Amino acid sequence: MVEPHMYEVEVLGQRYTVEHVPNLLVEGERCEGACYVSERTVKIDDALRYQDARYNRVLKHELMHAALRTSGLAELMDLRMEEAICVLAESISIK
Repeated sequence: MVEPHMYEVEVLGQRYTVEHVPNLLVEGERCEGACYVSERTVKIDDALRYQDARYNRVLKHELMHAALRTSGLAELMDLRMEEAICVLAESISIK
């Protein structure tokens, strides 16, 4: 289980706060994770704290959004391509 407190990660030299949000909604829709680059925040649905593998996949996905957007690379691609890269990043093993 992931602890409930917020913590920080660094993406391309920028500090992002990871927050756990009960019943996370994005534009009115239930969502497992979200990345807000202007706020330097990643939000993850609180229920995922009890599912380590799924939590890590969602975290990696959102951190890849952060990296693509912070670097400016997201500006060079459409949202489908950005999303495909983020899904690919989910499979990266962190030990």
